[in-house]
Amino acid sequence: MARTIWISGDTHFGDAHALALFQRPFADAAAMDAALVEALNQSVRKRDLLYHIGDFCGPFAEGRDVQVDHAEKIRRAIRCKSIRLVCGNHDPKGARFKSLFDKVRDQYSLRAEHSGERLLLSHYPLRAWRGQMGGAMHLYGHTHGALEELGRSMDVGVDCWNYSPLRLSHAIDLLAARPVSAPDGWVRRQKLRMGAVGAEGSAADHGR
Repeated sequence: MARTIWISGDTHFGDAHALALFQRPFADAAAMDAALVEALNQSVRKRDLLYHIGDFCGPFAEGRDVQVDHAEKIRRAIRCKSIRLVCGNHDPKGARFKSLFDKVRDQYSLRAEHSGERLLLSHYPLRAWRGQMGGAMHLYGHTHGALEELGRSMDVGVDCWNYSPLRLSHAIDLLAARPVSAPDGWVRRQKLRMGAVGAEGSAADHGR
């Protein structure tokens, strides 16, 4: 059976502050962890591949060691063998945490297996990315659904997808239906700056 590729992120396992901050409907952090792990295990099979867009666990007021201990516990509970992590701002640095994942990078640039589109995965939302004008797609997290999605970009964090992972192929199909667009204001600001440069030149000439 062919593997399925999934994407998710911003799980914040063990982070009690996430409940109020992101308005999550769980009684406490333990209930949140259990629900998020169950959603992963119900969808993502053992031999599938999961991209996690960052902020896997925490932060923890008790410090990084406690955070990594909790991350290890959660990782053991997730059945999927292959998880690739995009570093988020709350993910701890260090070999012990990174060893929980197949690969850990700041960004992933790849081609979709079923359709060939270029994909850029990062924790942070970008306004411009490689291949954007050619139809490349950008998948991100960090903002927990609070930021408008521009062009072929999408927030894939759990707060946007009923606290569940998303099939990468489904995300691609959704984005493929959107028009290719330039970064907002790109041409306008170019013209404004060209006009400003021209005005400065004219003023300088006039003062001679």
